[in-house]
Amino acid sequence: MALTAVVTASALAQDPDPDSVVVLDPILVRVLPSAIGTQAPYPVSVLTGSQLTRATASSFIEEAIRAVPGIQVHNRFNFAVGERIAVRGFGPRSQFGVRGIRVLVDGIPATLPDGQATLDHLDLSGLGRVEALRGPNASLYGNASGGVLHFRTADPAQEPATVSMRWAGGSLGSTMAAEQDDRVSNSMWTLQGVATGRSGSAGYRVGFYTTDFDGYRRNPETNDGTPYGAAKRTVVNGTLTLPLGEGLLRIVGNGMDLDAENPGSLPQNVLDEGNRAAWGFNVRSGAFKDVRQGQIGASWMGSLGSLDSQFALWGIRRELFNPIPGRVIDLTRNAGGVRSLFQGQTSLDKRTTFGWGAGFEIELQRDDRLNFKNKGGEPGDRILDQLEHVTARGLFIQGRLDTVERLSILAGLRYDNINFSATDNFLIAGDPDDTGQREMSAFSPSLGAVLSLSDDSELFSSIGRSFETPTTTELANRSTGAGGFNPNLSPQLGTTVEGGARTTLGNVLGLELSIFKTDIRDGLVPFEVASDPGRTYFRNSAESHHSGFEISADARLSQNVSARLAYTDVNAEYDVFITDDNDHSGNMIPGLAPRRLDGLLMWEHTRGYIELRGLWQDELPV
Repeated sequence: MALTAVVTASALAQDPDPDSVVVLDPILVRVLPSAIGTQAPYPVSVLTGSQLTRATASSFIEEAIRAVPGIQVHNRFNFAVGERIAVRGFGPRSQFGVRGIRVLVDGIPATLPDGQATLDHLDLSGLGRVEALRGPNASLYGNASGGVLHFRTADPAQEPATVSMRWAGGSLGSTMAAEQDDRVSNSMWTLQGVATGRSGSAGYRVGFYTTDFDGYRRNPETNDGTPYGAAKRTVVNGTLTLPLGEGLLRIVGNGMDLDAENPGSLPQNVLDEGNRAAWGFNVRSGAFKDVRQGQIGASWMGSLGSLDSQFALWGIRRELFNPIPGRVIDLTRNAGGVRSLFQGQTSLDKRTTFGWGAGFEIELQRDDRLNFKNKGGEPGDRILDQLEHVTARGLFIQGRLDTVERLSILAGLRYDNINFSATDNFLIAGDPDDTGQREMSAFSPSLGAVLSLSDDSELFSSIGRSFETPTTTELANRSTGAGGFNPNLSPQLGTTVEGGARTTLGNVLGLELSIFKTDIRDGLVPFEVASDPGRTYFRNSAESHHSGFEISADARLSQNVSARLAYTDVNAEYDVFITDDNDHSGNMIPGLAPRRLDGLLMWEHTRGYIELRGLWQDELPV
């Protein structure tokens, strides 16, 4: 897409927002439940400032997460299903949304109690910081295998009032109509605005973002060149910060409205012919996504006596109407939770300091799920009606021992208990009552160490367990057509061992190398059945592994020129996976590029900037 115009207006002139690179400056990584900074026994990447939004339309997550090792964002340019995000190979199983990764937005979980996350409510134009922690370390976060992504909106400005607007638009080309001697243009545009400032001791930020996409894929049913895959998304959000007691209260609110057609995927032989049409079955099924979502949360960070404390409370409501091939999904979801964390530190002697943190979280989810037969995009006969509840409870504790010998040891333990229940409201003659529940729980320990070789270099290593449950969608999608939850689908368990090194050279070049291996038991795997094309079901594989290495480099080449480079090599395959009709043992896990090289070269001046990006990745196994 070529951006044809970018217009920006600001009420007050502002200094450029400088970029921060995690390996060049000591940055406090807020996603970590303890203030351990960048001296962590696992790899952490931080992106801040204008590097998140510069030279982008801020429409897709891949525009913000660039040149970060271990993370692959595959943009399907389909607003109905979103982008597929994988961290160290965890996440490709998702047909929509994000799975296998714990996601936070402004400290509020975007990942629901059952482990699934959707990011269509994320205002990318207002991002101020993205933190990525790779690896499980489930003792800190719970229901995820790949790692943690934390998106933070830019803090309120220090000036009394600042207003800015930004517009970007462009063409996706055009298609020739089959019966008329004219062309149909395909375009995309975005409009973003923000008002931010301070009033007394309070800070505020209110923003909006809207995008309008004509679609790129051709409609094969009309055969007149019109596109199929249009989308319109509007997001509004607000942040209020004010001092309270011995700390800071932060209140965030977010609303989202999305309407998007789903053009589907094409078979390889059709793609090889250069065909850009939408999948005909999707078009005839009226496949699209209609979503309304509202979210509000509050967090407080401060001191309670001698302890550093954090409290968070949040709630989400999501309404989804989603015709897909074969059926129509009508879902109303309410979710929320609370979390608290207490931290302390004491000197054991003149040579040793001990820090600790402990806390709990409780999350609730209520899904009112209706499925109908699909009659050209309209609901037909009802085939599923059930009320689903998820209750997740987590307890966690961690400790860190720092010595004057430059050695730090971090240990943690987390207990998760997640209860799924379904009430079958679709009771007819010959169809048994599928009301039931599933309970899944696990203890997840972790242990890590950091050895500082000098003020500029350190070695790190860790071992940790991960625990990831199937989502309610994965449990409810049963190939037998029955209601309730699949009694044969188990949680995915993993053990990760990793080690690496970090160094900075003259405050000019930063380097990080990490080597890892994760062994998985009962991996969650999608599959389809011939009688229900386009519908995804799930089962467990016996054993699999993810292993590889990651290299990242950040360089300040001059006062105005910087570069960032990330290389990921990951081997993900099934060790033992035998189904009724095939032996998949030894096959690569699909949807994940084994090798990927991503780089950025940036020149920035007060009068403008130039940014070049290069991306190479290996073929994706299917």
